[in-house]
Amino acid sequence: MSKTSENKGLKIFDELEEGDRILFNDRKTPLTVKKVGEEELKVEGPQGGKYILYTEEDAKYPLIAKPGSKKYSSYVKKLRKVGEWQKEDEKTWKHTKTDAEISLEQNSVGFWTLNVQNFDEQLDLPKYGFSDFENALEEAEKLIDHNPEG
Repeated sequence: MSKTSENKGLKIFDELEEGDRILFNDRKTPLTVKKVGEEELKVEGPQGGKYILYTEEDAKYPLIAKPGSKKYSSYVKKLRKVGEWQKEDEKTWKHTKTDAEISLEQNSVGFWTLNVQNFDEQLDLPKYGFSDFENALEEAEKLIDHNPEG
């Protein structure tokens, strides 16, 4: 691993601000930065779990631990900031970082389809859509939940 990629996580750590959402390692659900301090950040998970993200002198990566449990810290590799999905209206969501967009549209035969734009992942959506709005909405919400990075 190059020195540049090792230090990228430390650079991102230094740039984080309150309200930023982060992912790292193999996490699928972002944590939110709640408080920025000199040497550490307080972050919170979506279920209310609280953690501290910090660095140590000569460390190649930031570390994460539960408050008061630094001896059980884990390395934070592949640290990255992610945006979030914001609901534009009852049928449209837009990602704040990637500008990816998901919208529910009714086609000419009355079925609901998911119109997805600026999205890198190849999706397996039903060719003819969904017979009712609730099923299409559920599929859109699953797509949003499984793709926090847009």
